[in-house]
Amino acid sequence: MISTKSIGDKAEHAALEHLRSKGLHLLETNFRCRFGEIDLIMNDHNTVVFVEVRCRNNSRFGSGAETVDYRKQQKLITTAQYF
Repeated sequence: MISTKSIGDKAEHAALEHLRSKGLHLLETNFRCRFGEIDLIMNDHNTVVFVEVRCRNNSRFGSGAETVDYRKQQKLITTAQYF
């Protein structure tokens, strides 16, 4: 059986490669601080892009985007501001 971490790592790698193919440049992976974690931090010309990668086996319980609730959004914002 494939672990959840392994699935998540593969999803992050796929997201990273997709964004690189679109011309973004990696600044940092799995940035952690006391406020939270950001999966990918990338640069798109003069814009810093913060990426939260979500992977779902099926959409029966909603899409990956729907799992980023208000509390998670606030943690991401605070972590991005700290970065």
